[in-house]
Amino acid sequence: MRVIAGCARGRKLIAPDGLNIRPTTDRMKENLFNILAAHIPGARFLDVFSGTGSIGIEALSRGAESAVFVDAASAFLIRQNLSLTGLTERALVLKYDYAAALRKLNEKHMIFDIIFMDPPYNKGFVPQAAKLINELPLLSRQGLLVVESATDEIPPHINYMSLYKVKRYNTSVFFFFQREI
Repeated sequence: MRVIAGCARGRKLIAPDGLNIRPTTDRMKENLFNILAAHIPGARFLDVFSGTGSIGIEALSRGAESAVFVDAASAFLIRQNLSLTGLTERALVLKYDYAAALRKLNEKHMIFDIIFMDPPYNKGFVPQAAKLINELPLLSRQGLLVVESATDEIPPHINYMSLYKVKRYNTSVFFFFQREI
């Protein structure tokens, strides 16, 4: 696993076995960032269920202003990968479960332009986390929410957000939502 483009292009990331981490493939990551390309420069990026941190690190490498990483199980791994890529200064890593982290970010009045979440598949996290993201208002006025999930998971209905794109792969799918004004 590596950073595909930007200032940290080609840097290898650590993805140890046995942590129940399912990294997004390079092909999927490249397609994701092709779709998000116009939104990345200067963006405030939130990576929920971060795993290795590869998605948020890719966003930073491609010009996002900042990124917050949320993962209770792999915060140390994310910090290592940030250090390997030289992107630590623009990042914050929170070692909390997603709900506690989202509430803490809301308490600090943090707003994000892009929120990416890739929870464990088929565990029911997608609708719960999406509802919380919407209720807390963590997403900027025209912000984007991208959800990676299993192909058999139904995209959640999220109040005040519209599903504008779906990109399917063998076992995974990206759902792209935009906040309605």
